[in-house]
Amino acid sequence: MKIGAAATLEDGLVQALRGLLRLTGARAAALALVPGRGVPASVVTAGRSSPALDRWLRDLLAVPVPRPKLGSPPTAPPGWKGPGRPVLLPLPLGPSARPLGRLLLLAGSGHRGRVQRALTPAILSELGLAVERLWRLHQRMVRLSVMSETMSLAASTLALDEVYQAFASAVARVVDFDSLAVTLIDRKRQEFRVVDVTARSVPGPVTDTRLPPSETLVRWVAEHRVSRRVDDLADPSVPSWSRETLPARGYRSAVVVPLFSGNLVIGTLNLCHRDLRAFGDEDVEILEEVARPLAAAIEQRRLLRETRQREEELGALYRTSQLITSRLYLPAVLEAISRLVTELTGGTGCGIGLLDAEKTRVSHVATHGFRTDEWRSLTVAVGDGIIGRVAATGLPILTDDIRTDPRSAPQDVDEQEGIRSMLTVPLRMGEDIIGVISASSTGVGAFTPRHQTVLEAFADQAAIAIQQAQLFEERLRWGKQMEALNEAGRVVNRSLDPNDTIRVILEQARDVLGAESCGLMALDPEKGELFSVGSLDLSPEVLGQIRLRVGEGITGLAVLLRRPVQSADLRNDPRVRFRQLPGESGLRSMLAVPLLVGDKAIGAITVFRKDIHHFSENEENLLSAFANQAAMAMEHARLFSSVRTYAEEFDVMVEDRTRVLDREKRLVEMILETLPLGLYVLDRELWVITVNRAGAQLLPGRPGVGHSFLALIPEATRARVGEFLRAVFAARQVRRVEEEMVLDGHARRFRFTAAPLEAEGEQVVHVLLLVEDITRPPAQ
Repeated sequence: MKIGAAATLEDGLVQALRGLLRLTGARAAALALVPGRGVPASVVTAGRSSPALDRWLRDLLAVPVPRPKLGSPPTAPPGWKGPGRPVLLPLPLGPSARPLGRLLLLAGSGHRGRVQRALTPAILSELGLAVERLWRLHQRMVRLSVMSETMSLAASTLALDEVYQAFASAVARVVDFDSLAVTLIDRKRQEFRVVDVTARSVPGPVTDTRLPPSETLVRWVAEHRVSRRVDDLADPSVPSWSRETLPARGYRSAVVVPLFSGNLVIGTLNLCHRDLRAFGDEDVEILEEVARPLAAAIEQRRLLRETRQREEELGALYRTSQLITSRLYLPAVLEAISRLVTELTGGTGCGIGLLDAEKTRVSHVATHGFRTDEWRSLTVAVGDGIIGRVAATGLPILTDDIRTDPRSAPQDVDEQEGIRSMLTVPLRMGEDIIGVISASSTGVGAFTPRHQTVLEAFADQAAIAIQQAQLFEERLRWGKQMEALNEAGRVVNRSLDPNDTIRVILEQARDVLGAESCGLMALDPEKGELFSVGSLDLSPEVLGQIRLRVGEGITGLAVLLRRPVQSADLRNDPRVRFRQLPGESGLRSMLAVPLLVGDKAIGAITVFRKDIHHFSENEENLLSAFANQAAMAMEHARLFSSVRTYAEEFDVMVEDRTRVLDREKRLVEMILETLPLGLYVLDRELWVITVNRAGAQLLPGRPGVGHSFLALIPEATRARVGEFLRAVFAARQVRRVEEEMVLDGHARRFRFTAAPLEAEGEQVVHVLLLVEDITRPPAQ
């Protein structure tokens, strides 16, 4: 019987049974091969049998027979027709000291002798050895097949979970086990990650748990770098954690094999069985062989995963760089960054918190992947919890389990989200911390130092994107503020109606500050009280009832101190004067800024919000600018009213003075006209500016106003008179001279008195000239 030439173990066993049937003349035969620990490796039947007879033979093989015994079967074989009655021959296969299986022959009673003569102990022993050789050959082929399958896993495109499942299925063909697990060593965290690939008695999905490294078989194998077979897990030599945990799960024996990547132990292959001494040296040898390609497959997936992670990281950094240059709308930038962080780290959520202006609190401004409003609107004080600590110290924090981390707070919010692990890094602009980025996961130990390195690099890019978007929004806000201030300024400059001007200023202040209400109060300096002169929502009746003394309430205090004063919560501020107004109107916070003209306060402008709000320095400065516009408008109105009153009074004064001057002018003119002396006013060119009637008569027939005075003087004395007048201009002194002149053929003597007409500090441009005829009359 050349059973070794068969293609498979079953084919070889069937050929052996057929040979026995020909040799013995039996009707049917069945063989159960039990090469190892009592579990049949293969059961085959042959002969003139039916399916019912095959099942009958298999059932008989399943019943243990202490000693081979020839005789009638306990039940009639299905379909038996003779000849003779059926005879069942149970025979051992192989040496009696170490049988490899059992053989059943079913023959008629007439063939009993032939069967006994043919199947001598020597024949049966030789048949057993042949079957064993066939079994060994089969096992070698299966082992080679398993090695081929496991080696192909490294080059396959299967995911790591699928690699584990395929590996377990292959190993199950050569090693009997109840559970198979792979333990990977996390050297940075000093712990093991156990992947429970399959439990043959309890099928289920691949699960992932973490174990402490101390007092385990895994640690022993990793440190000694050799395999370890345990025939009894209750043995005191077994490390305590494994000795207590594995038997509690029903396991009695185990084998642990190291997984090598080069010279480094990256983990272990762990098999457990519910029976004592379930594994032999051959099993350990097989597992050591298949462990090498499994470790290669794990490392290949790790390298592939890291390569993909690097690609994703580079892609995320590139997309962040695009955000810096392509998006300037802050909410869109924040939403994109939070989404990218979740994708980059593989977490379940991400929160971006920014510091407030006072750098005392961190508030979430964007989140991704969270369900509860508490996390989406989370605000923590700097220094509190993991987020607050990162904001305070600027140092990243990676926690594997926030439930056991004393730095975590508030844990009730984390429990609502199911958060177990968290990675938080600071957002920096230069040396300044502007906020934090937090990646979270519902799994324990979800983040690694590699994630931390990547997230820190990502945070640098994200901080630039956030600041650029903030600057853009600040520029837009500044532009809107400047436009509002310009509009208020235009109204101040073009309108003299204070009511219209104040209304526009209040509306612009309310809009740019995002307030719900805005009002204006003026100071009555005589009474030292503030009274309302304008409001965007209060009725005139209510306005008339609001009066404050300087220093009273928030507004009175701002006027007294001549600086902005605010209240973040009016309901709980003892300085509030009219406590019923916040409750009735729903207004919660306010800012009051004095109206200043020089160092003098003339009133105050106020804005109100319906939430608890601390007004920033920028908001105070902005309202101060509107306060200046309002102060200017009120001062313009006051000045215009004063000027109008003064103008009216001045008009009356001018009319009175004009009447007086007219009377004086007429008096002077009358005096000048009746004066017996000639009066001339001359300019520097000695042209006549004006002359009275007497002067025109003294020098009759000569040119008058608008002509040269020297033309009135005879040519003989013209030069001397001209030199006299020019000397008066030059000396700026009153001078007198007498000259004889011949007029109309008569000699006459004239006295010229010239006085310069000048204003203080100015050049002399005119002289007043008196001409007097002093000719003595002829003696009688």
